[in-house]
Amino acid sequence: MGKTNEEKGLLAKLASGLLDGVVGDEKTYSGYKDVYCGKYIKDGVPVSYREGESSRFFNGKENERVPGKRTEEHYDNDERKLEFLQKYGWLTDDEDAKEYSAKFKPKK
Repeated sequence: MGKTNEEKGLLAKLASGLLDGVVGDEKTYSGYKDVYCGKYIKDGVPVSYREGESSRFFNGKENERVPGKRTEEHYDNDERKLEFLQKYGWLTDDEDAKEYSAKFKPKK
């Protein structure tokens, strides 16, 4: 399926690094342990991540910190990048991305 000029323009903005940065806010989900979730764009590749809470233990001399498990989902091809912009484009500071994302919002 061919891409529209709007989609080509957004992909070009991603590739040039104009959309790099944090997308939206980091969210914390509390339960037994906290889980931190967020999204960002680095070098034109959108990434969504989940990171568990870090823990500490005493090794006999001092407390050691163990970072929580982190999983990342990389949107590394054009179709996945457009999918990311459809879902989360409204959270960016770019007007073109916001308009593109608005087209895919569910109608009430």
